[in-house]
Amino acid sequence: MKTLALLILFCASVYGADTTTTTNIVGDITTKVFERTAKDGKPKMRTETVYRGGKKILQTVSQPNEQGKLVVVYRRYLVNGNLVMSEYDNDGRGGFKSLFLYQPGTDNLEIFHPQPDGTVKPVSTKHLELIKKQGAVMTEYMEKEFAKTNETDQEICDSMQQMRQKVQDMEKEKKNDTK
Repeated sequence: MKTLALLILFCASVYGADTTTTTNIVGDITTKVFERTAKDGKPKMRTETVYRGGKKILQTVSQPNEQGKLVVVYRRYLVNGNLVMSEYDNDGRGGFKSLFLYQPGTDNLEIFHPQPDGTVKPVSTKHLELIKKQGAVMTEYMEKEFAKTNETDQEICDSMQQMRQKVQDMEKEKKNDTK
């Protein structure tokens, strides 16, 4: 998994204009859309969140691909407000490349890669442990950043760069281990 996908999603939420709309209300199902545009007015990110009775049950994030067309890159599934599964399109070319299953209330997770024939294969234990470490780095960063209220844009960017470097170093370690 390219763990930088999460970082990119976070980075995209720092710049540009925001628009949030409620697009659909059917019974107790509500869909809200959040869109972030770049300074040039082009879409940078679109998040569609579906609620049942006020609790989030599905979230879909889209970002522009190389041609500038919005494509779904991340999907989260929740039960009773708890994340239980997510899918990632790590390269933005279409089709989910990673499937994550979470055990609510713990840090337990499993990761699978869908195969062209429709089957899925679990990632190696070493890969799973690396993903957990990268997730911990990103979680620590997010918790620190959201606790701060008076940071300048430059301070936020500097802090994000430090976190990005830690994650990239871990990604290099993973690549070196697979050689």
